[in-house]
Amino acid sequence: MQVLFILAFLVQTIYAISLDAGVNYFPGELNKQIKTAPYIGAEFGYGLSDYTSLYLQATFSYLKLKENKDFHGLYQFIGRTGIESSEQLLKYASVGIGISLATVRGKKATPKAEKYMLSTNESEFGWNARLKLNLLRLEKFTFGAKFHYDEIWTKPKNSSLLQAGGFVSYPLSSP
Repeated sequence: MQVLFILAFLVQTIYAISLDAGVNYFPGELNKQIKTAPYIGAEFGYGLSDYTSLYLQATFSYLKLKENKDFHGLYQFIGRTGIESSEQLLKYASVGIGISLATVRGKKATPKAEKYMLSTNESEFGWNARLKLNLLRLEKFTFGAKFHYDEIWTKPKNSSLLQAGGFVSYPLSSP
């Protein structure tokens, strides 16, 4: 019952929905193993105050590996939530910070792939920082650019991810 109450509250407080598309880039060691790949995503914005808002975002990517032939590719899901400055604080930009959940699953190509943890879901938490730029407004639609940096807490070293792309946003109510 509490879950239904929370969901009803969240649905009523959504002030914007946006759709995103862009590219993934993996700096460091992962860049040697994974090709740059596109992503798609969706986001809900919730007003917290006149100067802050909450974001809930999900992105999906299909990643191709550069050398490993045991997998055809990797399915990647990134879920993010965090707090950002509102447009009332900065006219055309907002900055935010939050937590991330990264899930990766390999698409097996050979029986040898069963030996890897990627043959099942591999999930890790991390933190994210973002910059959102509102570039153009047409009627109620806002078009712009988003940049995300995720630091995922993996062993033996953390993994980094940069996502850069465009978005279109539609307000459902005033923030």
